[in-house]
Amino acid sequence: MDFRKFYIPTVMAGLASLSPIVFSQAAFADGWPTSVVGNWSINADNYTGILSITNQATTGNCRTISGSIFGDSLTGFYCPYSGRINFIRRNNFNQVQVYSANISQTNASTVTIGGLFTDYAQPGEYSFFGSK
Repeated sequence: MDFRKFYIPTVMAGLASLSPIVFSQAAFADGWPTSVVGNWSINADNYTGILSITNQATTGNCRTISGSIFGDSLTGFYCPYSGRINFIRRNNFNQVQVYSANISQTNASTVTIGGLFTDYAQPGEYSFFGSK
């Protein structure tokens, strides 16, 4: 009996089932925080203010978030396994801005954000960055 027929598929299946565990631990080691909840000091196209993320779901590869930015509500998601964050800002006049950025954690106390936002009231892409 040729055991290679059974051994190789069994080993490959075991490795495939372990890969999410191995890579999920590696993601956090690469500097992506598990949570983005809190107040961030930000600069969006030279306007400074507060990004306040008040809620974040606890499960999933990407987790829903909510809060406010410059006093306007936001909804979106954060992916702790890649450091990507995306959210939509809506103001009282129903104007929309869409933010897309990367989060990184350089040490235990410094978390940074940086990316772009698209403003549909004044068409264009603008930079934003900040820290927590």
